[in-house]
Amino acid sequence: MVRKTVLLIDDELGFIEALEDALVYEGHAVLKASSAEDALQILRTAHVDLVTVDIMLPQGKSLESKVDSHRTGLMLCDTIRRSYPKIDVFCISVVTDIETIRIVEKLGVRFLRKGETPLRTVLDMIRSRLTGVAYSSDRLPHDRPR
Repeated sequence: MVRKTVLLIDDELGFIEALEDALVYEGHAVLKASSAEDALQILRTAHVDLVTVDIMLPQGKSLESKVDSHRTGLMLCDTIRRSYPKIDVFCISVVTDIETIRIVEKLGVRFLRKGETPLRTVLDMIRSRLTGVAYSSDRLPHDRPR
């Protein structure tokens, strides 16, 4: 397997720890950012194959006057899509506002609701994008451990 690099952008470090552990276990490199400013710095200096973005994030000092913290993730999704079009992007957030979700999806970013989308599903989707192989966490009844 070719080692890929994933950037996890979220200020809830507890949420991304399990995701990080699973990706590292599978042989991928994981970078983390807890603000938009940190994420953009990493994107400028490191090769990244896939990014996960939370919507509500601290902006970082240089962006405080440019974007509201409730829209920071939208700004990041837009910036990544325009400046780094080859990077796959997932948005993982607790946001329930339909208009915000529509904006994310119009950018061509897959939206997953944090807390409602099982971690296994998130990992399967990330694996699929990183490897080009479709994964499924669904098991047939006879596949269940006894």
